[in-house]
Amino acid sequence: MSTVNISLPEEQLNFIDRLVNRYKFANRSEFIRALIRLLSFKPEIVNQTVSFPFNIPTERSKTKILADFKKSDKYSTAFLKDLEEGLESSDFFTR
Repeated sequence: MSTVNISLPEEQLNFIDRLVNRYKFANRSEFIRALIRLLSFKPEIVNQTVSFPFNIPTERSKTKILADFKKSDKYSTAFLKDLEEGLESSDFFTR
């Protein structure tokens, strides 16, 4: 078996330790192996980690997004210009 070292913030390490104790895993490694087994059985779970805690926008039209921001009258001209430049440089959004 290979050894892998990872760096975690103290908060995450404490969370893992609580789960290890609560669910009676022998140690952290057993807990991590269980997570990997779960992911191999249900790989769709990984999709949720990609954007968590953010939602992937459902609207992809640059024109519609910009129009909606302008219509709200909540944003400055400078912000709208930056937004437009950002949308234009993105491959995620469509015209």
